[in-house]
Amino acid sequence: MRILQAEQLRRHLAGKLLPAYLVAGAEPLLVLEAADELRRAAMAGGVGERLVFDVIAGFDWPEWRMEVRSFGLFATRRLIELRLPTTKLSAEGSAAVLEFLAEPGEDILLVQSTEWSKTVENLAWVRAIEASGAVMPIWPLKTGELPNWIRQRASRLGVSLSEDGVAELASRVEGNLLAAHQELSKLALLAPGQDIDAAQLVDLVADYARYDVFGLFDAVIAGRASRVRRILAGLRGEGTHPAELLGFLLNQITALAGAEALKARGQSLHAYWPSHRVFGPRQAAMERALGRGWSQRLAEAHRIDLVCKGRAAGEPWVEIERWLLRGSLPPARAARFAA
Repeated sequence: MRILQAEQLRRHLAGKLLPAYLVAGAEPLLVLEAADELRRAAMAGGVGERLVFDVIAGFDWPEWRMEVRSFGLFATRRLIELRLPTTKLSAEGSAAVLEFLAEPGEDILLVQSTEWSKTVENLAWVRAIEASGAVMPIWPLKTGELPNWIRQRASRLGVSLSEDGVAELASRVEGNLLAAHQELSKLALLAPGQDIDAAQLVDLVADYARYDVFGLFDAVIAGRASRVRRILAGLRGEGTHPAELLGFLLNQITALAGAEALKARGQSLHAYWPSHRVFGPRQAAMERALGRGWSQRLAEAHRIDLVCKGRAAGEPWVEIERWLLRGSLPPARAARFAA
């Protein structure tokens, strides 16, 4: 078994490349950058062709098998990339990857995914990559690590940030490393060689703490109660009418309630999510949110709608906040926000 840590990657790439790699984690920027380094090393090491496959719903695994086993007239060493929205491959997909890993030849397989957890380590195709190649898990930054990450990335890009500038950027990007990198890259262009404090940073960068209904629901299913409150406050401050939120929220909660009912009956959700236009990381996030009583949240929605339309007693923003907080927390903790 070979687990490759992020700080070991460059040293590893100085040697001979392995037949297979899996780079996976919930930090898209770090996954992309690690995959880029592997790709560059492969090309420098004699790989002459790159095949890229995005594994989406309905992906044709038999066709993939045929393509990766076929060779052109002037066969070259190839880098075969699989980009996965989730590490939970179908039985057919897992079998196809295992078949390839049994005889990779001179080719290199690079698998990318924006999902990683301890349970993934036990999947058969992941263990096969560990046996013949290396797995590189990308873990989210821990609380308090973002400021230091910003300092290091700013130094790499030639940006000089004061301590209050670092704190200001950290608060604006809310843990989004890609947004932080983009803003630092912008600062490198807009203020080269300047010492940038919080006031200058406010003038130069955009606010990535955006308030929209999509981010609101993401916060609900992620169980981030404080962010739910913050986004609702932002939407209210921007003049959004509470009734405008309900359509999208009801569609999503209806999907969750249906999934919860199927799961309670022991039925598979494999075909359910695509029928509700839920794919990839969003599907995994919604599955993790099951078990919070979504059918009850759905039953409460009618009264919330009446409150928002002024046809029932209550303050709309307070009612919506308490309603969403009941969905964002486990049942035992959500009880204090009872309707």
